[in-house]
Amino acid sequence: MCILKRNVNGLGILCFILLFIAACSRVPRGIIPERKMQQIITDMHLAEAIIHADPYDYPTNEEKTALYQSVFDKHRVTEAIYDSSLIWYGKHLHVYMQVCNMALADVTKRIDKINLIESERVVTGNEDSLDIWTIGRYYEFFPASLSNTLIFSILPDEEYSSGSIFVLGLHVRGLAAALKQPVDVYLYAEQRDTTIIVKNRIDNDGYHEMVLRSLPTRRVRQVYGYIRLSEGTVPYHKIYLDNLSMKRYHYGSEAMANN
Repeated sequence: MCILKRNVNGLGILCFILLFIAACSRVPRGIIPERKMQQIITDMHLAEAIIHADPYDYPTNEEKTALYQSVFDKHRVTEAIYDSSLIWYGKHLHVYMQVCNMALADVTKRIDKINLIESERVVTGNEDSLDIWTIGRYYEFFPASLSNTLIFSILPDEEYSSGSIFVLGLHVRGLAAALKQPVDVYLYAEQRDTTIIVKNRIDNDGYHEMVLRSLPTRRVRQVYGYIRLSEGTVPYHKIYLDNLSMKRYHYGSEAMANN
């Protein structure tokens, strides 16, 4: 009798935990939950890192699609469920941004471990201007890709000085106004309990810059963000990013005085 009572109590506790977990999830039934979505997005970005690191191993769209399908198989979801989930998250950007931030941290750790691309950990310097971008100067968006997002994270060995100014530069080729496929850029600077955010939407070819000015009272722990091709109304051709750079300037730098 005591054993039965103990089992019933344990079952009640388990049910309570499951109900609590379900209540914490903000997504409706049929949509991939946040934690699982983060894991899938992480694996999707790693799959794209593999393709961009060694494109000769994936010369056709069929081979790229097979790699993405392996991610779906791993997480036991279909492409249709993933696509419908992306639509829901796209309408709830505050939830999607939190999922992307978790995926960003996970991608950074896993890439450092498996060395798919050059390490993003950089050494700080005393120069007035220092290019701290180290993950490749070239990137391309293509129709067969499922995410078309370039995630970057720059973590210095020593925190950047307070008030540092960061300038993200990139040259875009292949955009056409009729395609309605703008490129969204989000840039973050983490300063202890504060995160500074700037964003921009690029809808024309050419060289573009965006400036993030950190607070002059806190040192900068990390600079991160993503560049994403927005969903358009018609299929698109390849869109290219090159001359990617991230210049860091000291607070009060003369080079940035007029910007």
